[in-house]
Amino acid sequence: MRVELTEVIWLEQQVLSLQELAEFAGLPRSVLDELLESGAIEPIEPAAAELHFGGPALRAARVAARLRADFELEPRALAVVLGLLERVEELQAQLQALRVRQPHSIR
Repeated sequence: MRVELTEVIWLEQQVLSLQELAEFAGLPRSVLDELLESGAIEPIEPAAAELHFGGPALRAARVAARLRADFELEPRALAVVLGLLERVEELQAQLQALRVRQPHSIR
């Protein structure tokens, strides 16, 4: 399934079911289930009877699908890589915040 940029923007603002998440991300349900079990992808309300997902879950699932296709990673490896990518984003945000507060001392 090919998804255009405008569709991605629209999709990231929607609430998706587990099946829709699998379809839009291009992941088999079994892989998505393992990513959910590992905590690499999180539903909006984990305690709900029926799971629903937002933009962050869709982005993570699409990244997982690309990594799986490009590097033939197993679900456990995908979970580790997704966790590392999330940590890198957090560190980049912290560094940017430090640069804003002290622009001359941090490069």
